Amino acid sequence: MNVVVNGLMTSYQKVGKGPVIVCLHGWGDSAATFSKLAENLRGKYQLLILDLPGFGGTQKPTTAWGLEDYANFVAAWLKKLDAGEINAIIGHSFGGAVAIKAVSTLTLKPSKLVLLASAGVREKKSLRLGILRTGAKVAKVPLYILPAHKATKIKTYFYHKAGSDLMLSPHMRQTFVKTIREDLRQTASSIKLPTLLIYGNQDRETPSKDGQLLNEAIPDSRLEIINAGHFLHQEQVGEVSNLILEFLERKK
Repeated sequence: MNVVVNGLMTSYQKVGKGPVIVCLHGWGDSAATFSKLAENLRGKYQLLILDLPGFGGTQKPTTAWGLEDYANFVAAWLKKLDAGEINAIIGHSFGGAVAIKAVSTLTLKPSKLVLLASAGVREKKSLRLGILRTGAKVAKVPLYILPAHKATKIKTYFYHKAGSDLMLSPHMRQTFVKTIREDLRQTASSIKLPTLLIYGNQDRETPSKDGQLLNEAIPDSRLEIINAGHFLHQEQVGEVSNLILEFLERKK
């Protein structure tokens, strides 16, 4: 399905019937990442699964965006759909960071929040951020002396090392830099609704220690660590589905 939101052609999926669940995917991914999970949840819930701007079938932003911009866009999309009451938001990786931002600022007001291998914990002195900064420098002036195809290859390599595989658009490169600079632990502490965090013990992108830190930050939260990597909702779809269903059906 497609709809124009704030001037951007926006692609999304609508699956199942029942209380509404909004699904937000990770960086470089698309709504398709939730296809297996949606099959397990569609019997009891209606899932609205968005291609975030710059990914999947949704147009790229015309400027560099931050997490707040993405949160506001999701709110505008749901308003355009007249989605009504949101039972839960499920955010994976980057989508989890967007969800934390949106919920903590009351831009979105779901009843519950599910974070799957969520991003949002940023260590200023981490090697990963150091690589990113190197990549940001590499992406600038010095590469003008190289042929275009070689310069692009080098940029892509450095940004891939920083956890990004969508760096061909200048705005998206800037967006990546902007969004990964924000540590959400303090922001997450203002979340007042029941939150389920699920992380994989083999995840190198958003390790389980990040989940532990967010669990400590969010007052009414529960952490589950399962045997999986970063795409735990695909690798262990049955276990993740069961954890989500049990969480959503619990009255408190």
